Amino acid sequence: MKNSQPALRILGERVRHYRKLKGLSQAELANGICTQATISLIEKRNKVPSMNILLRLIDRLGITLEDIVVENRTRVQRNLAEIDTLIRHGDFDQADAKLKTIRSVKTLRVEDERRYYYAIGMVQLFGHRNQDEAIYYFGRVLNPLAATLKDLPAIMATLGLGLAYAEKGTTERARVYIDSALQLLQAMPLAEGRYLDVELTIHWHVARIYYELKEDQLVLHHVKLGIDNAVRNDSLFLLDEFYALRARALLRIGDQAAPQAYQIALALARVTQSTRLIEALEADPISA
Repeated sequence: MKNSQPALRILGERVRHYRKLKGLSQAELANGICTQATISLIEKRNKVPSMNILLRLIDRLGITLEDIVVENRTRVQRNLAEIDTLIRHGDFDQADAKLKTIRSVKTLRVEDERRYYYAIGMVQLFGHRNQDEAIYYFGRVLNPLAATLKDLPAIMATLGLGLAYAEKGTTERARVYIDSALQLLQAMPLAEGRYLDVELTIHWHVARIYYELKEDQLVLHHVKLGIDNAVRNDSLFLLDEFYALRARALLRIGDQAAPQAYQIALALARVTQSTRLIEALEADPISA
């Protein structure tokens, strides 16, 4: 049996405080997101809504999650958070080792189980290069019970499926999953800068899928979105990877700007000490 204790405890009084600061009625805050009754339950009874609703509410209020929620993090959730960070930074061996600490847990909350399967999928795809196993675990994230959820695990697992099928050369399925992921993202927009690593990771995954599909103009479009977002927020996260992918896409279309992008990627990889990327770039440099 799953543990149903919520991972978040919402502070209804704070929601009410920020709503009034914005000059919004409960109906105005709820408009297009949920029902007025849901807002009333949040404010009066600290009722935790779905993550999709919660993220849209904080975006409308102009606040962050930390302003209105307290996280009831278990040991498993702390480990999952560390694994998420390791995966976003490409350390799949460490992520795999950390996952072993969770495999012995008999029961997991539904949301924790989905994060767990997503992490295994990413380790299988990038750490072990096993697309079929990755597809299996990403599919577990999107099981029938979670099929109606429009949240970050759903977006990331759908992108993972797109990547796995693209690497297998199953073009049509890859296109279906990337289109689905982009639709999910439109349904649950992320507040600018508040989930920067996640935003950049999404652009990176989308660009990677289009690269596998040889749609280089779309690669360059999403790479530019990622680079612009990183630069705007003074972040080096994935910036070297974006420039490396930009260089490869430019080279494939015969653009003379490819060597410059390659040099920027190599310089950034050295700054961030990304040994894996440095070795990959030096092994197959783009000549000036």
